[in-house]
Amino acid sequence: MFNIYKHQHEFIYSEAKYPALVAGYGAGKTYALCVKALKECGLNAGYTGLLAEPVYPMVKDVLQPTFEKVLKDSGFDYSYSASDLKYTVKWQGGHAFVLLRSAENYRRWAGLNLAWGGLDEGDLLKTDHAWKMLLSRLRDGNTLRAFVSTTPEGYNWVWSNWVDDPKNGYEEIKASSYDNKSLPSEFLESLEENYDDQLIKAYLHGEFVNLQHGQTYYSFNREKNVAEVLYDSNRPIKIGMDFNVDPITCVLLQEHHEYPRVRVFDEISLRHTGGQELMTQQLCNEIKRKYKNYSVSVYPDPSGKQKRTSAYDTDHDIIRQNGFKLMARNSAPRVTDRVNAVNKIMTDCIIDKKCKGLIRDLEQVVNKEGTREIDKTNKDLTHFSDGFGYYIEFENPVQKPQTRTYTV
Repeated sequence: MFNIYKHQHEFIYSEAKYPALVAGYGAGKTYALCVKALKECGLNAGYTGLLAEPVYPMVKDVLQPTFEKVLKDSGFDYSYSASDLKYTVKWQGGHAFVLLRSAENYRRWAGLNLAWGGLDEGDLLKTDHAWKMLLSRLRDGNTLRAFVSTTPEGYNWVWSNWVDDPKNGYEEIKASSYDNKSLPSEFLESLEENYDDQLIKAYLHGEFVNLQHGQTYYSFNREKNVAEVLYDSNRPIKIGMDFNVDPITCVLLQEHHEYPRVRVFDEISLRHTGGQELMTQQLCNEIKRKYKNYSVSVYPDPSGKQKRTSAYDTDHDIIRQNGFKLMARNSAPRVTDRVNAVNKIMTDCIIDKKCKGLIRDLEQVVNKEGTREIDKTNKDLTHFSDGFGYYIEFENPVQKPQTRTYTV
């Protein structure tokens, strides 16, 4: 009926009250979660269970198709009500019901009476509030069990509950991406090539590592990444720009075909002078004064397309009006995606020692305690590294390969 591996079997048939499958990308976590949910349906005919993803798009894109595949693989009859995201699974002993929900709206679970519940990619949630709400809803059924499947995202609530101080009933089942023998080699090779050592430990080996505390750009090393960088007037200039009134900053770099590929040769920071001239225009003027290059591409904060620093023009408009090529996404990338890309590029990047602002950022910027969000309390930090990150994430993104077609 189901083609499952050892780690999936251990999770599905765990008798623990609160088991968690902690594994790397592509290890078949969501599939195992859905098979376990179907098993709970069989043990709780006539009762209701709940499956959740951190956000609603993941319900539609990941959870629902996987659960329907499990239902079809099992051969059970079922029906689906789109209006309330509810499945009715038909058993000999009666019907079992499964609700699909997003954990970001966990407060709406209040009032539910559940026999069981499962939370996919739980470690993407910043707090354990959804988990605690789920536990409080286990009040009507035979097993009253809850379970989690996730890729580790650092030392947060999953680590605390299942590893650091597991209470009675909590059981961790660990697995790596390599445990899924159906994964194509190019999937694993892509992860190995694109992720730094810390991310490989977390996202391939399923290990909890420090992705949240301390230095945000942990891959930066002054001895390895700081050296003299010569500007090549025949090579295009790439500029990562961060919009602020005071200061407004940018990082200037060039790409080469040989190692190191990314070379940061200068940075510019302007303080607000109180004059009438727009700060974005002042920065463009300074760039053109220092470097009369035929090809300049600017990679700014994507939000600059809405931000107006005059009655008529956005920051992006001003960049175009100065003859620069604008390179920006439609919306800002996730902070974690930008940080991951910067950490990865440090294996192929050097920064000139005169870029003191960027070097200071890479050494001193830290995460908010217990999160992967950047701590912005020090107003003198993050400006250069943010601008640098907009360029790096745009041209050298660290992307998670699609895995749904590989799930066993």
